[in-house]
Amino acid sequence: MRIPLVAVSFGLSVVAAIVLLTVPIYFQSNRPVATLLQINGPWSAVPVIFPLVVGLFPLIIRARGAGIMAAILLSGFVIIGSFSIGLLYLPSAAAMWLATSSPSSSLTPTHQ
Repeated sequence: MRIPLVAVSFGLSVVAAIVLLTVPIYFQSNRPVATLLQINGPWSAVPVIFPLVVGLFPLIIRARGAGIMAAILLSGFVIIGSFSIGLLYLPSAAAMWLATSSPSSSLTPTHQ
């Protein structure tokens, strides 16, 4: 598992969360009027923060299994939430899959 790609995945989740929580995404007469928090209240932060927690898990526990589990959970979140906020986390899920599918250069044995 490549830790820099896991960090990129987590960073993409952070960017998506910041956008969802601060940028007005509700429109009225083609102009932005409110953010997700203003319309849905503080509980709307829970599904926004879920991918952050999932993305942080493989950074804390540096095992390939943790990365694979995070990739599965992020992908599931993208699919389930695809009609609302899920697609914003698609780049994060893709980066996590790339991180788990490629072996770490430091763990790959070299033969001379």
